[in-house]
Amino acid sequence: MSDRIPSVLLSGNESIAQGALEAGVGFCASYPGTPSTEIVSELEKVAEERGIYVEWSTNEKVALEACAGASWAGIPAICPMKSLGLNVAADFLLNLNLSGSGPGGLVIVVCDDPRGHSSSNEQDSRFYAKASYLPLLEPTSCQEAKDLTRIAFGISQRYQIPVIVRSTTRLSHSSAVVELPNLTKSEIHASDEIPERLYNVPNPHIRHGELIGVRDKIVDEFESLADNMIQRIEGSEILIIASGVSFRYGLEAKSAFHQIPVSIAKLVTTHPIPEKTIMGWLQDSSRVLFLEEVDPFIEEQILAAYAKNKSQNDVLGNIEFYGKRNGVVPAFGELNTDIVIDALSEVLNQPVRAQASPDERARKKASRLLVPRPLTFCAGCTHRNVYWAIRKLRKRLNDNIIVAGDIGCYSLGVFYDEAMNTMQAMGSGIGTASGLGQLHRFGFKKKVIAVAGDSTFFHACIPGLVNARHMNADITFLILDNATTAMTGFQMHPGAQATKGGRTLVSIEKIVRALEPDVFETVDTTDIDQIIETLHRVIKTKGLKVLLMKSICRLKEGRHERDILAPIVVNERICWGEKCRICVDGFACPALDWNGMAHYASVIEYACIRCGACITVCPHGAIIREE
Repeated sequence: MSDRIPSVLLSGNESIAQGALEAGVGFCASYPGTPSTEIVSELEKVAEERGIYVEWSTNEKVALEACAGASWAGIPAICPMKSLGLNVAADFLLNLNLSGSGPGGLVIVVCDDPRGHSSSNEQDSRFYAKASYLPLLEPTSCQEAKDLTRIAFGISQRYQIPVIVRSTTRLSHSSAVVELPNLTKSEIHASDEIPERLYNVPNPHIRHGELIGVRDKIVDEFESLADNMIQRIEGSEILIIASGVSFRYGLEAKSAFHQIPVSIAKLVTTHPIPEKTIMGWLQDSSRVLFLEEVDPFIEEQILAAYAKNKSQNDVLGNIEFYGKRNGVVPAFGELNTDIVIDALSEVLNQPVRAQASPDERARKKASRLLVPRPLTFCAGCTHRNVYWAIRKLRKRLNDNIIVAGDIGCYSLGVFYDEAMNTMQAMGSGIGTASGLGQLHRFGFKKKVIAVAGDSTFFHACIPGLVNARHMNADITFLILDNATTAMTGFQMHPGAQATKGGRTLVSIEKIVRALEPDVFETVDTTDIDQIIETLHRVIKTKGLKVLLMKSICRLKEGRHERDILAPIVVNERICWGEKCRICVDGFACPALDWNGMAHYASVIEYACIRCGACITVCPHGAIIREE
């Protein structure tokens, strides 16, 4: 019988979930957020079989608090979140680091999003590790994502502090072959006793000092971690030091300079850095290039360590450092192999691409043929109906409105003729609207609308709504309720369902009514005329107005109703053609097309979900349901 460990194709997120399973995880709490969501989804699939508790919490702070409770009671816990979620959890994190996470083990996985593929910024969350004095591990591959997650649990259990594992979009969503040993089912039992003094007052500075001592012990452990490694090339005075997926870009880029010896080092313990190991790497190097995303996190730590050690160590020579601080590596956005080749070319003073290769020329030529695809709502999405109504309201009120929003499917309103004016953090729509709703005393004349989704309502809107009620803000709050967390894959939230796992449905309407707004109404968002008239009537009323917009997520709903509805068609004899184009340019449902030969609108049958919203939108009655 072969002792060979089986290999499976896994994404980075799936690998992290597997690492948690290998570590005997028993508790998982999270709030969905791309690019981290699939970690929890994977654990959900095996939760019943392996006796794991998994929950989608109302927000990341609550999720981290729940995981801490489990770890205090001896249950290994994992808390995945995206970069922006760590902001929400930070208030608790920077207390938990001092009081400790107990014997169970607590791993916080933060998935950053360089370039902001699915985020409102490209925040580098590694500075939270520095601020909280907590260990930080950065895998460079799917295999390491699994292995380092398991290692992180061990560190957390030994030192009874949280450990942060950081991924990025490219690692989380790319796939590679990963070795998976056979899992044995862990016996998970909670202790009735939790650690003493899980608080930091009256002398938090003493706990702070103790945490620094723990950090120093962890540094010693990191010095001997085999995952920190260097591929030293004989005769090389050039060294690349990289973290995360940037290490992979470095490996590919240096192969473009195959005639020049370039060494490369991989740093996975990026806080605290193993200073002795790194100083050993720097020996015999005259030029060093740092590769990391997004900020110069390891670059600044290593530069400081080099300055300190050079004054004490004659072995270290004069080294030229290249990276984000001197502009050789871009200080923003994602890295890729081409960017790293250009950076390495500058370090080596060796132009490698004087002439574009045939493949590169073909890629550039092909890219010019790509049709631009702006971000837009799905076909039949009822959020489009709401923003169409808001646009109509703008015209009626001579643009005398401001729409404040936040993150979710509905944030696409920013791209829908800029129907949404602001889009910041989750819950910020109602919060900023609450402030704008107080400005009438200063001569502010515009009507204020706040927009949020149902999952976001539970996540972060309730405090803002309480504030708006308490302060009598003059605003209209639209809650787009489609009974799911649609943007990240239809995860459950408190208002989504009442049956799964015996969970209790929490009514948005009852919460809002308890605050006694001046106006509360429920609106059917499949009825565009009703949305327009209700908005126009309610917005003119002074005080706090809340409209519960009962929406439908077409993706979650599926196409089961499509076959019982008659197809939508365009009567070309009635269509005004180029004189109008309201349906395709204004309403812009992806199921509507423009017949360039005949110069009139048409319906893409396979894309159309036959909701009929476009029938209401057409001012000429040219769009009809087929008889």
